[in-house]
Amino acid sequence: RLVAPRDMLGRLRPLARAAASAVGLGAAALGVHQVSLAEPYNGPKVSRLRETEHALASHYHGKWRVKVLKVRRPPPGVEARHEVAEFKVAIRLFSDDYEKVFTDDDNAELIATDTQKNTVYVVAKRTACESPEQFGIDLASHFLTEYGLLSKVEVDVEEMPWDRAVVAGAEHDHAFVLGSSERATATVAISRTPGGGLSRPCVTSGIQNMTILKTTQSGFAGYLKDRYTLLPDTEERCLATELCADWTFMPSDPPPNYRAVRATVREHLKRGIFGPAKGGVFSASLQATIYDAGCLVLDAAPAVSAITIFTPNLHYLPAKLLDQLAASGDAGAADLKFEDDVFVPTFEPSGTISCVVARKGSVPKK
Repeated sequence: RLVAPRDMLGRLRPLARAAASAVGLGAAALGVHQVSLAEPYNGPKVSRLRETEHALASHYHGKWRVKVLKVRRPPPGVEARHEVAEFKVAIRLFSDDYEKVFTDDDNAELIATDTQKNTVYVVAKRTACESPEQFGIDLASHFLTEYGLLSKVEVDVEEMPWDRAVVAGAEHDHAFVLGSSERATATVAISRTPGGGLSRPCVTSGIQNMTILKTTQSGFAGYLKDRYTLLPDTEERCLATELCADWTFMPSDPPPNYRAVRATVREHLKRGIFGPAKGGVFSASLQATIYDAGCLVLDAAPAVSAITIFTPNLHYLPAKLLDQLAASGDAGAADLKFEDDVFVPTFEPSGTISCVVARKGSVPKK
């Protein structure tokens, strides 16, 4: 740590006073009222400028970007591995009583956002944090049980992908490495029933930013062509996307094993896009591929009611400049022919493809 010598500080103080004085003189010359930074405002407190009381059509109050890490340790005397779960949480609280916070400056029954943040850690302490879905259910249930004025609570939970570390070929007991950009997500909504009880949780699970690539077995041809079309047909290209998906559940009692369902959904999304490990499956378009994957998910996961899949293109364009160099006549460039081996990554702008695949009679997520 660097400390200024005492004599240097003595020389600097007069300069600081002179600078402050100059600023004050300049403000006075401009007719600007000077207010000390340490002096609180003591004037009248006007809180509203509106002249018309329009309808407050909707409202909520919440807290977001709350991060929590839960370490699940074995009981004393038991030799077992540690497990971890890191969540990022967003909370939305709904109550008719909160209208007066917006319209009447009345904060009397408002649950402070700091209280909401603290509650995340309380619920993490009291529960196992085994999945984003269950943590969202536990958190929403806590708020509705604790605060009778709330009519509904919505919770978004995003899980960080901590993978167990492997050291010298063996999985470590208590060490982890942060994985890819992919995130497991869940949104939970629970309402208070007319009788004062709690509704069945409405759960939507999701995957965000699952970045995938296959280097063959993909084409795009036979599409509408007009005077504005420059893209040529191809039967050989890279297919890549940053897949996002979310799925809703069929009513069930007891509720499904959310982690097991997630694993099944993820596996069959990959199966539908990649195909078998040997040979793969051909993609005539990303549209056809994700519909096929959605059907596989519904067949393999009976607990899933509907799945929404969103797949923006990540373009890997053929480096055709190699052909131009090879055709230049330069003997040193004769080996530079493009052979579906060198590509130029370019992700913007990109196509966006989405679909909802649902069981007959179910209501898909909008």
